[in-house]
Amino acid sequence: MSLYENMIEDNRGDNEKQTTEAKEQGSYHLAIEGVIKMPDLAVEALALTIRHLKQFGFDRMLCLGASFRPFSSNMEMNLSANTLQQLEVLRNNSDGSESGSLLHIMNLTLTIYGSRLLRHWVTHPLRDRNMISARLDAVSEIAECMGSYKDSQHVSGLDEDDSEVAIVQPHLYHLLSTVLTALGRSPDIERGITRIFHRTATASEFIAVFQAILAAGKRLKRLCIREGHNYDEVGSKTVKSVLLKRLILAASSSNAVGNAAKLLSTLNKEAAEQGDLTNLIIISDDQFPEVARAREAVQFAKKNLDSLIGMYRKQLQRRNLEFMSVSGTTHLIELPLDCLFSFATLLKNKNYVRPIFVDGSEPPQINICSGRHPVLETILQDNFVRNDTNLHADKEYCQIITGPNMGGKKLLHSPSCSYCLDGSALSAKLHVLDGIHTRMGASDSIQQGRSTFLEELSEASHILHKCTAQSLVIIDELGRGTGTHDGGAIAYATLYHLLDQKRCMVLFVTHYPKIAEIKTEFPGSVGGHTMFHI
Repeated sequence: MSLYENMIEDNRGDNEKQTTEAKEQGSYHLAIEGVIKMPDLAVEALALTIRHLKQFGFDRMLCLGASFRPFSSNMEMNLSANTLQQLEVLRNNSDGSESGSLLHIMNLTLTIYGSRLLRHWVTHPLRDRNMISARLDAVSEIAECMGSYKDSQHVSGLDEDDSEVAIVQPHLYHLLSTVLTALGRSPDIERGITRIFHRTATASEFIAVFQAILAAGKRLKRLCIREGHNYDEVGSKTVKSVLLKRLILAASSSNAVGNAAKLLSTLNKEAAEQGDLTNLIIISDDQFPEVARAREAVQFAKKNLDSLIGMYRKQLQRRNLEFMSVSGTTHLIELPLDCLFSFATLLKNKNYVRPIFVDGSEPPQINICSGRHPVLETILQDNFVRNDTNLHADKEYCQIITGPNMGGKKLLHSPSCSYCLDGSALSAKLHVLDGIHTRMGASDSIQQGRSTFLEELSEASHILHKCTAQSLVIIDELGRGTGTHDGGAIAYATLYHLLDQKRCMVLFVTHYPKIAEIKTEFPGSVGGHTMFHI
């Protein structure tokens, strides 16, 4: 979840220094509180992790409160590995590549770090109604600009990096497209910032990262969004979405742009390109005598290292031996603007719709009109047949789907899952799901000694423990790994527990005729459907 999607308003003080200190103290207390609440085994594992990271100087990353995020959150779904694999969210089940997966269809990002964040968004869908609405507002506004931009004139001078002229009403779509395209050609800013934080970045990378930040900030600043919470005076002329305003303001604030420009003005670019750290900072020796003394110490240390490297080469018999520094850390910073722009492009290209999410006063429900499977629709195009899905907690909240092999049973329940992730339908009204749980396909693990039947029972057990009345459960051919009577009994008992105890939305695919008899025990709550291909 992106930092800027938090809908809680912060109280900004007049003194920026006090505000920064308060945030740091709050982050520190959050970290301590998070550690105290951990189980003893987790604390021991954390201590070993810190000891290991301390050898490389990376232990301070765990001092940040943001480093401690619970694996399970009330803000996001945690889709299991089985669900991600069975729904082909990240990789297809044919050759294991990303091509043909849901992520492959949805990924229209323009930057590497945007692609990484989109992967997180797809695998951790939001489950907070306000945050979902904020994200959808931003996507809808960008998508609307895409449609109107084709009929509007090109904004002159928008591509000039050094222009300081503020445009009263620049076109949002063109501006974001220009910024993200430029960032896509820039170095990986996300990982660059991480290496800067851990003091492992090169001087040239340091300058390249801040140049990209400065260029993006200057362009976004032309939207004239003022700092503070009153956006209606100027910012409303160009941007309406609260989430978009916060993201743009964070990247184009006077502090961010001003500090980046001031920092770059003190750095020697030629020295950075040559790796000359002693002359990197443009200052006079009499202005900072400490720096002058440090430069002399660096030169002395270099001479000592040059003499030592020759000795090490002889001892280790390695002529190409060189001193190396630690690098290659993973990212910590996220860029949601690229993901929102990608969603808007997908919405416009595929004619996806914005769903209506019911509030807590209405019962759980999933009503999808003309649901589409995004991957198969791309392959089959006009030959794809759309299907409706209608489930309601006070009416029919379970559908039993039967039919012959190759009859299209999977095409009825798969679009229901994909829609909850990407909005691929003509219209929809649904509640905010807290999880999607699936038991589909056949798999085993010879190395772990787990048969197909054991895998099926383990997945079914996981579903029964994790699902709630707010969940969507899809079970396909449970019980086929054993005898007919035993398999039918397992399938019947599992479905009965879901209907009687959990009361969640259920799509149950089966070949067992006896399963349909459960409708007599839950009249009005269970519907039957037969799928076949003509």
